[in-house]
Amino acid sequence: MRWQWISISLCTMGAIAMAKVPEPWMPVKVQVSKNEANISVWGRNYRFRNSPLPSSITTLGNEILASPIRLVGQTDAGNLTWTQSGAELWEQNDEQATLLGWLQSDAVITNFVIHTEFDGLMRIDLRLIPLPQPKTKLQKLWLEIPIRKERATLFHYWTGRWGSAENSGAVPENGFALPFKPILWLGWEEGGLTWFAESDKGWQVAEANRAIEVVPEGDAVIMRIHLLDAPPQQLPLSFTFGIQATPVKPMPKDFHEWRICHGAFYGMEKRPVDANAKETVLDKASRLGVKTLVFHEEWTPIQNYWRTNREAELRQLIDACHKRGIKLLLYFGYELSTLAPEWNELAEKVLIKPLAGGYFRQPPQRDFIVCLNSEWGEKLLNGIVSAIERYGFDGVYLDGTIEPFACANELHGCGYRAEDGSLRATYPIFAVRNFMRRLYEALHPKGKLINAHQSTYCGTPTLSFVHSYWDGEQFGGGELAKDPLQKLPLASFRAEFMGKNFGVPCEFLVYERPPDWTIDHALAFTLLHDVRVRPLGFSEMLEKMAAIWDAMTEFGVSQSEWHPYWRNRDFVQVQPESVKVSGYQRIVNGQVQWLLVVSNLSATEAVTAQVRLTEKAIRIVKGVQDTLTGEKLAVQNGVIFVPLQPMRMRLVVVKE
Repeated sequence: MRWQWISISLCTMGAIAMAKVPEPWMPVKVQVSKNEANISVWGRNYRFRNSPLPSSITTLGNEILASPIRLVGQTDAGNLTWTQSGAELWEQNDEQATLLGWLQSDAVITNFVIHTEFDGLMRIDLRLIPLPQPKTKLQKLWLEIPIRKERATLFHYWTGRWGSAENSGAVPENGFALPFKPILWLGWEEGGLTWFAESDKGWQVAEANRAIEVVPEGDAVIMRIHLLDAPPQQLPLSFTFGIQATPVKPMPKDFHEWRICHGAFYGMEKRPVDANAKETVLDKASRLGVKTLVFHEEWTPIQNYWRTNREAELRQLIDACHKRGIKLLLYFGYELSTLAPEWNELAEKVLIKPLAGGYFRQPPQRDFIVCLNSEWGEKLLNGIVSAIERYGFDGVYLDGTIEPFACANELHGCGYRAEDGSLRATYPIFAVRNFMRRLYEALHPKGKLINAHQSTYCGTPTLSFVHSYWDGEQFGGGELAKDPLQKLPLASFRAEFMGKNFGVPCEFLVYERPPDWTIDHALAFTLLHDVRVRPLGFSEMLEKMAAIWDAMTEFGVSQSEWHPYWRNRDFVQVQPESVKVSGYQRIVNGQVQWLLVVSNLSATEAVTAQVRLTEKAIRIVKGVQDTLTGEKLAVQNGVIFVPLQPMRMRLVVVKE
């Protein structure tokens, strides 16, 4: 195979020039040698060795693949054998590198165009082309991604189901199969690999529920995509899919200090906390350490719109927040309101089909899901940017906006016609990604924040371009009340709700339903994963989180080394089995200190945890204290005794 350096301007290809590579990413780098190309982006490297599909993918120095990604298949003469393979570098700039590739057999030619972007997303356009005089006939064609077994212990896919964590968890010993899903991630607690596709157009699947398989095989876990389970009905035939190694960017070092609270409202800078208080609600938020406030949909009378008729009040609130060192984020969502001035003109063209949503709110209106593959994407983008310029707020809270909802509205290019003429939905991943990238490029350089609420969805093609995400509303109906770990197993939490595997900090959403389900229950497992609960409103939930924020700041968790329960056995030994411990370790003036999250995950039994830090963790235990209550805890022969109620945690400081 021959690698050739060819440089062609993006403009000559009709593409729109984009901004320079935004922080925290770096320009794409390409190294070409005989029979090989290496494409490097932040934290990751994709190697192509005599093939248009990666032979090696590393993330943060960890090899993900057990063997090269491959197209496998069958012909009427036996297994499909590729007699020629190759690729050439077509072009490169700071934002992306493009390869052209090919595979040839006695049955078919496959041509590839592979675009790798600065955040590690790789788009692969594959075309099956007939040979002039084929010797055999293609019968089956599968894409297989062999991942090292130790790098494929967790999974996440989308779409998920409300009220359940079934779309995230530990990879079963015997694997699993799925119908077509637009997003599938396999990985472990620190990284992994996302595969994605906007549709199953052109796929010929023998069993609808086995379009995608995850199959353990020796030292590998095979992600198998059933493109063709039968001879292609016609050629040429095209497929588009993508892969993206994770994490997509470095975790911010200061995310523990963002201190986000939900529930801002007009006049909170003037309203007393209660009838007898001189302190205003905003002053209370400031006193409790809130640094970022989110103003939900009520900031404008039109759902998901970029203007309000209460401009003077909004500016007063923004100014009051800024005087207290608080950032204010405004709500933008995923719907078009019947109250919007554009409804009559645009609704038919921009809503997803079949019609979905229908949320009702005050003032009386209905709100239906809009597709960002339509002209509404441009209007919303321009509206958000103009609103920030007009009002001066500090960023956006995106409610579902990063999700590429299924759409079959042919008026703006979504959906496709199957062989039988039926209309099927597509998932506009690239359109939503383009929207999010442009929003990030507009807001991030100005220091504006993008926070996404996306419960059940962790699709990295769009998640790349947010600063943090908020997950957990799928359990808002009280599903976690009886036995949380049955509905939300720890492996599911590590796969979807932790964020470190994607490179994006996560917070957990809790709707309190006392006495069955409160923030105290949720903290028992969220803090084990270095994830905070976001307080709703300005009462007890905020007060509890404020105490935790302060304790973590005082200890210095942002400057500490984190040792989570699933890989800290060299440091921490704990009994009984229902108790898990994660900890932050730092050295202050030569002395080792630990902040331990000690959680009793039993839903019914109170216990006294016995926690022992090994000699590798600390030389000698001298002082042990519950940092939230001030209670000094008993220590005998190096064992710390921590009384715990069912589904409760304690923050314990240990000093030598």
